[in-house]
Amino acid sequence: MTAVVRVTPVGREVVLDIDRLRDPRPKGLYALWFVAPDDRPGRPHRVSAGTFHPDEAGRGKVRLLAAADPKVYPRLSVTLQPANGDPRTIGPEVLR
Repeated sequence: MTAVVRVTPVGREVVLDIDRLRDPRPKGLYALWFVAPDDRPGRPHRVSAGTFHPDEAGRGKVRLLAAADPKVYPRLSVTLQPANGDPRTIGPEVLR
């Protein structure tokens, strides 16, 4: 997977080019986060950029946008989330 991040007038745009990521449907989905340096398990410090899933072959191109300040949230993280609709849940990290 590659990620290209651009700063736009309305926030940061991330384009993910997915080439080998397991399709977690129907029980899960992936979430992209902008992460602060002090983020840690039990004390998250992150902003969601949205959710996505690859196609059945593990590929896809995803464009997400968030207004996270790059000075505060300089890192990206992808987590595998349960498809339970609970925004408080942060699943295991699969990419950083």
